[in-house]
Amino acid sequence: MLKRCVSWDVYVTVSRARTCIVERNGEVNFLGLEECMRDVLCTLSKGEVVVIDEFQRLPEEYWDVLGLKHHDLKGRLILCGSSLGVAQRVFDRRSPLLGLVEPFLVDLVSPEDAITSLLKYMGPGRAILWATIVRDPWILGIIEPKGDPWKTLLDRAVNLVPIATSLVGEVFYEEEKQLTRLYEATLRFLAQGYWSSKALAQKLYEARLLSSPQPGVVTGILSQLERMGLVKKIPLWKTRRSRYYYKHRSPLVSILLRIGELIEEAKITPSPQIILQDIALELQFMLGEMLAKYYKLSRAYTILPHGQGDIDIVLLDKAKKPVIAYEVKIGEITVSEAKKIIERIKRYGIPKVGLISLEETPPKEADISLGPHDIVDIAEQLVSLKIPT
Repeated sequence: MLKRCVSWDVYVTVSRARTCIVERNGEVNFLGLEECMRDVLCTLSKGEVVVIDEFQRLPEEYWDVLGLKHHDLKGRLILCGSSLGVAQRVFDRRSPLLGLVEPFLVDLVSPEDAITSLLKYMGPGRAILWATIVRDPWILGIIEPKGDPWKTLLDRAVNLVPIATSLVGEVFYEEEKQLTRLYEATLRFLAQGYWSSKALAQKLYEARLLSSPQPGVVTGILSQLERMGLVKKIPLWKTRRSRYYYKHRSPLVSILLRIGELIEEAKITPSPQIILQDIALELQFMLGEMLAKYYKLSRAYTILPHGQGDIDIVLLDKAKKPVIAYEVKIGEITVSEAKKIIERIKRYGIPKVGLISLEETPPKEADISLGPHDIVDIAEQLVSLKIPT
């Protein structure tokens, strides 16, 4: 994104071997750290733009140099990093860069942007389905969004799973080893469907990564992962003994880690149906995020007791009272299904019920029935209004 969207003069990538790959005027050179930093300072003193990618790999002694020389630097310096601790160290009160740089989070593509961008290449239903995957746009450099996304992911799993694993590993590369294992294991268990801090604590304890299965420790870990943009916590409405549903922020990474666990650990080749179910779950969360933004309400989720299933999307007002709940289906919803869904949801005191289908507009029994064209219309309105995320 930086290479394509920023007008830069020098682009530096710090390698794991602590050498620098320097791109300038179409040429690529390899420099040692000291020589590279001299070049960076010289370029900045001329008022030019420099990008330093994988900044977390740069020894902190060079941070001091940048801090000391900043008065002489007329140019613009962009630092890009992805490790767990780099942002904290940069903005620590003892950091030589404190007050000299401003943070900017590169998040996932918004649901509405992902949906509308795909409409150029496919129909509405297919665009909405693929949008759950391409919110992590790195995937577009590897696969072409066509056909069924669950089949594509499964067919390319051998290549895609190691990429997802490496992306997660890079975030924690410089952390203390035990801490790294703890964070990575937490993300893997999340991908396997362990969504509560209690269940995660038990799994981490069984894996001998925690000394006791106390949820409090895991809550702290999840909060840290949330601050990093790797984990999302979704409020639960009327779900017994739980306040939040924790999940991966990235649907794509979650699905690929789950595939990896099945293939590498259980020696099972997952069926397309399993991956379809995972995508369907991610789809409901994505649409919940978009609808909450559209109606200016807050999103919640409900897991019903005694294995009765869930309520896919619950939208709450400022008083945390439900306004409407939605059932999301990839396929069609029959009239008999619609009546059962409406009865089940209204039993919980939710005043309005909405139905969503990616195949066709659902039956009109519900208060709101949204087909693929209706979802696309909402996405286009959000894009045109430029409602902030």
